[in-house]
Amino acid sequence: MARKQSLSDLIQAEAQKFEPPAGEPTIEVSAQAVEEEDTKPTAEASATKRNNPTKADLEVTIKELQANLAASQQNEKTLQQEIANLQSALAEQKAAVERVTKELYETKQTALQLAEANSQLIEENKSVKQEQEAQLQKQQEKEKAKEPKPHQPVLYRKSHRTPEQYPVVQTNESKDDFSSNTWLYD
Repeated sequence: MARKQSLSDLIQAEAQKFEPPAGEPTIEVSAQAVEEEDTKPTAEASATKRNNPTKADLEVTIKELQANLAASQQNEKTLQQEIANLQSALAEQKAAVERVTKELYETKQTALQLAEANSQLIEENKSVKQEQEAQLQKQQEKEKAKEPKPHQPVLYRKSHRTPEQYPVVQTNESKDDFSSNTWLYD
């Protein structure tokens, strides 16, 4: 600010030094200090620019808005397609969940039926085994009753006979006949 004042002082000093030629009238103006205005546009200035746009500015704005509208519409179509895909996938998932739930219920029912049948078969098996054991015991008792009484051991007496004597075969060992001894090698 000090700089502008010094310039205005210098201009005023130069103006005072200037002497107009003798025949010309002169206008004397006193120098006043100039206040500095902000160079930034104020809200009023920008409002006036917006209120009075040119036709070219309006056409550019319209083209931008149309491009934004087209992009938004494309984005909307994409999102709608994605929503449709997700809804169909959700419907498939629900159907699969229902099917699996139904299969699970049926499997549980089948498992319960098999468990009941298994326990019945175990009980029947036990009863059959008990009946077989009872029949086996009855048969064994019948067989024992039918068996004759055991033999009384017979006391054997010692025989007083003389042992029989078998004839002794004499071999000729002095005879070294190879053919008579070959029967041993066969």
